[in-house]
Amino acid sequence: MDVELPPVTADAPGEFRDRNLVVIQRNPTSGSGRGAKQLLNLIRKLRRLNYRVRLFGSRDRLDQFVKGSAVQEQLRCLVAAGGDGTVAGLVSRHPQFPIATLPLGTENLMARYLQVPRSGNFVAQMIHTLETQSFDTAFANDQRFLLMTSVGVDAQVVQRLHAVRTGHIRRLSYVKPILQSFLGYNFPALSVYSADGDLLGEGTHVIVTNIPAYGFRMPFSPQADPQNGRLDVRIFRQTGRATTLIHAVRTRLGLADKVGDVLRLTADEIEIRSVSDDTPAQCDGDPAACCPLRVTVAPASMTMVVPETHQRSSGATG
Repeated sequence: MDVELPPVTADAPGEFRDRNLVVIQRNPTSGSGRGAKQLLNLIRKLRRLNYRVRLFGSRDRLDQFVKGSAVQEQLRCLVAAGGDGTVAGLVSRHPQFPIATLPLGTENLMARYLQVPRSGNFVAQMIHTLETQSFDTAFANDQRFLLMTSVGVDAQVVQRLHAVRTGHIRRLSYVKPILQSFLGYNFPALSVYSADGDLLGEGTHVIVTNIPAYGFRMPFSPQADPQNGRLDVRIFRQTGRATTLIHAVRTRLGLADKVGDVLRLTADEIEIRSVSDDTPAQCDGDPAACCPLRVTVAPASMTMVVPETHQRSSGATG
């Protein structure tokens, strides 16, 4: 799979700082209640700072608007007002522009990593300052992800949830799919291969992470770094419902893995194969193609607007 990416330059802020148009992508299933208030705060604060603001609920209408050459010359940044899926959608469609996030989703893992609160005023000031950093993204076959992809029982949970989803996802929405998956999943054997075809490891659950964050604050890969051009690969070798549940509890508590239970490695490309053709996969909480799954990293392929505190703590420059 060859994926051509628009160039992302280290000096992106210098190119965009004199521009005064901010385009917001709103997730229609997010942003109700408190979220709607923060979205309104974002727009009001940006206008007080003399920015032009356009808000879209439709991806197609936003894409059509952004295609215009006059818009591209004036566009300061895009804003994902929603969850991680909204961020991923904007990055996939418009990676040549800086992306800011107003976290209005369930987990908001990218915003949590960047230390961006659910505050329209904060995000408006962040856009005004326009400090940016480049981050890696990755692909599972041809599906881009920002955070992680996995093959195993958690992917089955995602498949079941999205099969019946009708609106905004809450944490309680996961209860029934989790129970159904743990009771019905067969834990097929998985094999992980390098780009050269060498067998790297075998198990029943594979998680590939780009940032050190995961749903329900599960610290699977606290050492993951989204700026090193590598992906953290975690192969869970044990099988069965009881061992999987015990391992999940230990991980949530931050306890060390038992010797031999988990194989950890880093790679820029792997392929995950299964003995079953219908073994599910997921990317950033959305269903992905079934195995075989080729996972590749795309170094420095997105530019995110970040708080000044994140700039200082990481030591990076935009």
